[in-house]
Amino acid sequence: MEKTFSEWKKRCLNKADLSKKANVDEDIVDLVSMLNSCEEYFTTSSCSGRITVMETVSDEASESCVVQKKNLTWLFVSHQKCKFDDVMTALANSCGNAVLKFEPFVLHVQCRTLENAQLLLSGAVQSGFRNSGITLGKTGKIMMVTELRHIMEIDTWYMQHFNAYL
Repeated sequence: MEKTFSEWKKRCLNKADLSKKANVDEDIVDLVSMLNSCEEYFTTSSCSGRITVMETVSDEASESCVVQKKNLTWLFVSHQKCKFDDVMTALANSCGNAVLKFEPFVLHVQCRTLENAQLLLSGAVQSGFRNSGITLGKTGKIMMVTELRHIMEIDTWYMQHFNAYL
């Protein structure tokens, strides 16, 4: 297992970042770097949290919008605090059915041993990340996942009909 973990770590840290942003979020770059510098750990996925405005677009309407995934357009993305006006501008530029979404911090860390994972999990839980846990893969991968479950998603239909709450 020792050789396998080292191989997994080397392969993971040397491959291109395939996330939409293509790099580690500024607010957690030090945390990710610290974990990746330890022999016992490496990160496989991370996000400091983000606010997005996305919309689904019909095939007909996609010709007038910049569609970035199949029938999905990202109108606004921020991994840091954003201004209300920026979100409202994105919503105003919608071609279809927009959704305002908040997704919190998430961190996936592959660990060398179960003991390493338990130590990291203990620190995460003590820091308030109560929905953290450990998963054991069929191939021997030991993953510690830290995340918050406080996701907010609002369809703009509600915003149009209940505008007084904004």
